[in-house]
Amino acid sequence: MLPETSLDALILKAIQIYNLTHSPQTKATFIQLAPPLLVVQFSGILCFECSTLNITEGFANQLKSLSSGKTELKQGKTTQTNHHTIQTTYMVKTK
Repeated sequence: MLPETSLDALILKAIQIYNLTHSPQTKATFIQLAPPLLVVQFSGILCFECSTLNITEGFANQLKSLSSGKTELKQGKTTQTNHHTIQTTYMVKTK
């Protein structure tokens, strides 16, 4: 398992890259890391017709790619906090 500081840095880097590639439509914000749980908020133009799954899986794929497959996120609960914001809880798995 990655040390918590390395995991923090990986998550923040994944959020930074996600925002560079998905902005201005969607922005990811780090909310909380309490291993093994990670909470990320997504805000912006959310396409509910094409599913928020594209947004949340896109972030999980970004993090997995950035870690060369050594860290994976399993999506848990996604909650709509307002019309333009969702919050997703992931289970973090490291190899």
